[in-house]
Amino acid sequence: MIKARPILLGLAAFSLCALLLAPYFGAAEYSAQIHDLRLPRATLAWICGGALAVAGLLMQTLLRNDLATPFTLGVASSASFGAFLCFAFPFTANSVWAPQTLGFCCAMATLALILRLTSSRLGNNGILLVGITINFVFGAALMIIRHLAPPYRMTKLEHWLMGSIETSSFDSSIIILAIAAACCAVAWRMKDDLDQYSFDVVVAKARGVDVNKLLKTGLIVGGCLTAAVVSQCGPIAFVGLLVPHMLRPFLGFSHKLMLPACWLLGSGFLVFADTLSRSLLIFGSSSDMPVGIITALLGGPLFLVIILRKSTKGAH
Repeated sequence: MIKARPILLGLAAFSLCALLLAPYFGAAEYSAQIHDLRLPRATLAWICGGALAVAGLLMQTLLRNDLATPFTLGVASSASFGAFLCFAFPFTANSVWAPQTLGFCCAMATLALILRLTSSRLGNNGILLVGITINFVFGAALMIIRHLAPPYRMTKLEHWLMGSIETSSFDSSIIILAIAAACCAVAWRMKDDLDQYSFDVVVAKARGVDVNKLLKTGLIVGGCLTAAVVSQCGPIAFVGLLVPHMLRPFLGFSHKLMLPACWLLGSGFLVFADTLSRSLLIFGSSSDMPVGIITALLGGPLFLVIILRKSTKGAH
């Protein structure tokens, strides 16, 4: 296995360079005023990318499923439902923070339901099935809102649903960073238990790991990270699924290495994707398309390459 230190240093350099250089690129000509507008957006993308990558790592470890993502449990779809209500029917006195607040509250309510069901010892497959069911239910609720919403609000709804980084201040970044820092601190304290759990659940129990507590705490951490990002930016695809798979061939399953590596690669990747989304020129004009489209276009082929490489190695 390649030594971890050079990899982490390289990821740190990539992440930091992406954040610092992002304000200098875009369809509009660079100026000091443009820099002041782009830096908060790049900062938000940096935090959200790291949060989604760590959430994806936790979901894949805790559910013992390589296809698990931050959106598997239905937290993202419930957050989308809450935000959509405010976008479609502004019944909350047009408060600027209403979509984010209601979206986060809906996500927390869903997470509380999942934790309650987890106490009944559903098992990993049972939790996955519950998450899939919740996604279907809230997916139907979103379609109802889209059907009933005034037509002039549909553009905002569709744009947000694709996942977009839109901000002109550091306010939202500060809030999400506070949540992410607390969640990552808890995840870091669990790193040794996560290593044993990922190796073998029975062995972890025999070595004194409280598996039920680990599962619940990990789901809370992953759910809070996901809810914070989705309630602000919408569902941004592939970051949480792709990043852990890209790093495992080089860093293995050690969460002491994977947690910081996932944050660094996820943050840099999303900043790069967002910079690309507002730099592309389509028919001679700036597209500024939602970043979720770019992450899917970049992440999809990369994930296929990873899967094909794994299957090729397995065949040999």
